Amino acid sequence: MLPTLSEVNLSEFMISSTLRRGSHLVLSFSVVFLYWFYVFES
Repeated sequence: MLPTLSEVNLSEFMISSTLRRGSHLVLSFSVVFLYWFYVFES
């Protein structure tokens, strides 16, 4: 049985929101890491 269009859209939405949250976390960690690196280097 094929998934309905709404199920496909829902799964794509969940995947994209998860990726967005993940990239946001990575970005935050990168900023913090660079900040600490800059503080300790100077």
